[in-house]
Amino acid sequence: MQITFEEVRRAVKAYRAAVQAPIPKEHVPEPVQTSPEADQQLARELARQLVQMPDVREERVNEVKAKLASGTYRVSSEMVAGAIIRRALADKIR
Repeated sequence: MQITFEEVRRAVKAYRAAVQAPIPKEHVPEPVQTSPEADQQLARELARQLVQMPDVREERVNEVKAKLASGTYRVSSEMVAGAIIRRALADKIR
């Protein structure tokens, strides 16, 4: 699959429009106050959950393999554009 510059340009334009859209007041959460102990407990719980997560999601890998083998694997241009934007943003953060 090839992604044209025009497709990337449209995806970036759509992303910028979404980012610049005002957030309604009802969707803005109230600030939360936490204690250092609560933060440490949350960090420990997240670390425990991360250790338990598999590096590879075998179920998803097998699903994609089956679709590839049957010729039914399809990826929309929106999904590709989203992945390009996420990757570009992640690279920018580094």
